[in-house]
Amino acid sequence: MVFDPTKAGKSLCACGMVSDTFGGLCDRCASLQTLGLGSHALPHDIESTYLTLVKVWHPDRFAHDQRLRTEAEEKLKEINAAHDYLLTHPKQEPPRPAPRTDKPPTPMEAGSLDFEGEETEGEETEEIRRIFRRRQKSKVPAILLKVGLAIGAVAVIVILWLTGDSILSSNALTSRAWDQLKLEVAHDFAVHFTSGASAQPQATPATPVAVPATPPATPPPPAVAPAGAAATNGNPGKHVQTVKPYITAGLSPTEVLSVLGTPTSSSGEKMFYNNSEIDFKNGQVSGWRIDPASPIRVKLWSDSSSVPGLTTFGIGSSKSDVIALQGTPTFFSENEFGYGNSRVFFQNNRVTGWKENSGSTPLRVAH
Repeated sequence: MVFDPTKAGKSLCACGMVSDTFGGLCDRCASLQTLGLGSHALPHDIESTYLTLVKVWHPDRFAHDQRLRTEAEEKLKEINAAHDYLLTHPKQEPPRPAPRTDKPPTPMEAGSLDFEGEETEGEETEEIRRIFRRRQKSKVPAILLKVGLAIGAVAVIVILWLTGDSILSSNALTSRAWDQLKLEVAHDFAVHFTSGASAQPQATPATPVAVPATPPATPPPPAVAPAGAAATNGNPGKHVQTVKPYITAGLSPTEVLSVLGTPTSSSGEKMFYNNSEIDFKNGQVSGWRIDPASPIRVKLWSDSSSVPGLTTFGIGSSKSDVIALQGTPTFFSENEFGYGNSRVFFQNNRVTGWKENSGSTPLRVAH
């Protein structure tokens, strides 16, 4: 009597060996399938494929990603178990020839991966590529998160700047120093990015930009009222309009227009703002005559340091000495400074004389 395994509750694997489950694989074919080999793989194919898979799935290659490392550890356990089984259970011939059937080959036979004749280097490279493609997909949300954080940081900086500007500008104790700092920053920006710009006096810029002259490390106190303060200049009780940034020597017509806007009138190299006058020479501010009641703010800074401990000026004193003692003149030309109705005269930037009006701003001259 011939033994029939199907009658004993068993089934045959495609290789002819008895399997533990109906329609399943024997232990050897299941181990070969774990390695991606067919049922007819030879021992050297098994060993070569095993070494390749160990390189591909070694956990140390995924030390930077804990999830991938865990998956690699589980996969390597399956590969080692299959290899150990194949070493300890060499291929055996079935007890009897497998019965002929007309059934199509099983999925394992049709889709098994045979490594015969293929180089293991190419297999390892393809597996690495698949792993890196999965990693690349996981990087996209991280990049979007970084972009969002950068945009948020910029927004926070802008909000802090606007809040600080509002607080400092509205405080009478800090508004003057804060306005001066903003003017210096605007000047530095203009020097690096807008230097050389020029236009006719009649042109009106679309976006006003205040550009003062560069102050020294310790500028003298300005001779005009700070923003938000009342200016007297011989006219007590009268408040000026909201002041604008400084006008200083060397500004171009475009820069003056950006600060003061369109003049009341202009003639040649002069701009008139009601009773005030701004003079130009070679395309730069060279002088002015400012009405005491005008909101226009002008500023001159010393070209050099004044004499330490200086309290008066006299014949031969420099313009820097006069500015340090008297402040910015309301009338300014190349060879003359005016403080109210008082005048100081220069030649080659040195004091040659003065005219003091007793009812006007006193001059700090040596008598």
